[in-house]
Amino acid sequence: MLVLGANGSPRTGGNTEIMLNEALKSAKANGAEVKMIRLCDYKIEPCKGCMTCFKTGKCAIKDDGQTLYEEITQANGIILASPSYFQGVTAQMKTFIDRIGFLGLAREKKDFVGKVGGVVAVARRSGLSSTACDMIIFFTALGVAIPSGGRVYGVGNEIGDVLKDHEGLETAKLLGKSIVVSMA
Repeated sequence: MLVLGANGSPRTGGNTEIMLNEALKSAKANGAEVKMIRLCDYKIEPCKGCMTCFKTGKCAIKDDGQTLYEEITQANGIILASPSYFQGVTAQMKTFIDRIGFLGLAREKKDFVGKVGGVVAVARRSGLSSTACDMIIFFTALGVAIPSGGRVYGVGNEIGDVLKDHEGLETAKLLGKSIVVSMA
């Protein structure tokens, strides 16, 4: 049982990564293998809307998009995490959602149905709900089940600020556990 965390923050070691790691540590403590990927470590271009994926089942763009697709579809549980950038997910997460989402729809959702997912949104003050919503829509479009407590909010600005957000950290731990329990 593998839980994959996809970190959409361009800032390595930041608040989003801290919150995501809390969820992944909890998933591991509850019996899952875990892996985190940083989307900023991959070269992935925006979707061109060419619809090749609907004809061939593969993306026409030759970058790390197919690698990311294969990684995420190998997981049983998925946690998407993004800071709020102007009330929504980062460009890295949006590009990931568009590319992986269209491939998933082109393949008739068969690579995602039966998976369990949750989201982590982090912000200084505002944009938590809309950022989480961007990622939840991705899951619902592809048939990924979201357990109760499948949405985590972390509040912080400077690196490490979320460590003071005790409720957010506890909710992240609950997310990791909820995903594992839902996969069982």
